[in-house]
Amino acid sequence: MMTSNSGRRILIALDVHSANEAELSTLISIARRLDASLAGLYIEDSQLMSVAGLPFSTEINYLSAEERLLEPEELLRINKIASARARQLLEQLTSREKLSWTFTVESGELAALALAHQGCDVFFPGRGRSRFNRSYDSISARQQLTLIYHNAEAFDRMLEVTRQLSVNGMVSDITIVSETPLPAEIAERLPVQGVRLHFQLVRSTGPEALPLLKLPRGSVVLMARAALTGMTARQLSELPDQLPYPLMLVE
Repeated sequence: MMTSNSGRRILIALDVHSANEAELSTLISIARRLDASLAGLYIEDSQLMSVAGLPFSTEINYLSAEERLLEPEELLRINKIASARARQLLEQLTSREKLSWTFTVESGELAALALAHQGCDVFFPGRGRSRFNRSYDSISARQQLTLIYHNAEAFDRMLEVTRQLSVNGMVSDITIVSETPLPAEIAERLPVQGVRLHFQLVRSTGPEALPLLKLPRGSVVLMARAALTGMTARQLSELPDQLPYPLMLVE
């Protein structure tokens, strides 16, 4: 495995729903352009395992509406298959791009455990079952980046990432989302030829507002990790299920 020269590390928060090849391929492409290493973190849902251990627990298939007993052994089997598939997929993609990577499996809640890892950016894939992801662009397409304005310091770090990706030809459009009008000089800080720049004023830029954003296909959202600091445990546990777009939290 090759070693990252930049020191940047991106943690990929994965569970049984989110090992999506198209989105992982996009992240691999981002990591290569940032000269970053990758850390795959697969989370087995401890809450679901606890519920499955209760007598007569059932699950309902959201497509067929079929009801069946929720068995802990079956959940373990499904997680084992899903984590093995995620590891294999990450290994294949990073090997192709010669990127350094690690992979671990933990038990708990996805967002809370991912954010407990310090010193790294965190990437949450958009949910594969979301209607938005059926039109998700492949790795060969140039991406739409959306930057959520939180504060000047965090935004500077997101602009650095955006400039690197833009100069490397990965970005076609950049949308900056803010609760207030932004200084005009921000546009001057992204002087990349051929990249279109858009601004979007919204009522809230908090994490709870992410599902409400109307973004183009192929969008990847960049937000400061610090923006999630005030979220409750319940809000954190619900966040991954609400993401229609891939989210990268910049350290």
